[in-house]
Amino acid sequence: MSFLRNTLKKVKFLTKGLIALDVLLVSATYGVLCSIFLTIIGKRNLAQWSTARFYYNFFSFIMGMKINIDKPELLEKLPAILISNHQSELDIYMLGRIFPKKCVVTAKKQLKYLPFLGWFMSASGTFFLDRSNKQSAIDTLNKALDQLKTSKGGLFMFPEGTRSYSSEPVLLPFKKGAFHLAVQAQIPIIPLVVSNTSNLYSMKLFNFNRGEINIKVLDPIPTEGLTKDDVPRLTDEIYEKMKKVVDDLGMSNVYGNCVKIGENDENVANDEEDNETILDEENSIAAPLISTTNTSEAASSLAK
Repeated sequence: MSFLRNTLKKVKFLTKGLIALDVLLVSATYGVLCSIFLTIIGKRNLAQWSTARFYYNFFSFIMGMKINIDKPELLEKLPAILISNHQSELDIYMLGRIFPKKCVVTAKKQLKYLPFLGWFMSASGTFFLDRSNKQSAIDTLNKALDQLKTSKGGLFMFPEGTRSYSSEPVLLPFKKGAFHLAVQAQIPIIPLVVSNTSNLYSMKLFNFNRGEINIKVLDPIPTEGLTKDDVPRLTDEIYEKMKKVVDDLGMSNVYGNCVKIGENDENVANDEEDNETILDEENSIAAPLISTTNTSEAASSLAK
């Protein structure tokens, strides 16, 4: 029975995975068409926001998931740098729900060549960073900031720099790039904490379940008057605040299971892996109001 149960679980995971891929491809196709239309009417900066919302609602309907946000109004306190814990491929779904208006994603250059997704990202004005070429990355950031500094938006980053793939609530050590950028721009940092989603989706455990993800938005943390010497303290302070909320939120809610916020899924193995990221600290939403004279230092800090 155990073998049969595991086999059926894997079949379910693979089947739902293929459906989820189809949802992503349909959403990317919508994104291409949406980007073309919005470019024609002079609203290209709304293309990625519109596509994100389309993907979130489509995925929610098809896959039976939902995201609850505590204090969503804080996401409108822009300009700001938004940061979140980084767990798995399901983070793209989370981004679909919280993605602010008038923001443009920056992404690894390799994504540009992916069918559908790469086409959408190109059509919607994504700035692609060559991580192997520091000067090229700096030039790309300069170009992005020159175009965006007149509008108010957000820069979304994952300061852990890689997905945790953890089956229990955890927060990996932070890289300092996001905090250097916030201090250089003198704009607030808005931390978001997402409940652990491994009981909903996990490639290691073959989980792909219906349920609800809980997100808590913390109060914006000002950086006015801070200097680069304050960055280590600022990083540690925000890490400790987010770590406490990670522990408080606990696991996401699986439909049909009596799983409460703060409880761990006792059937989940405690494994972790360091995997190559698709959306990491460099794959963020380019923010306006950051002086281009600071771009070199900011680009360097992203790699630290």
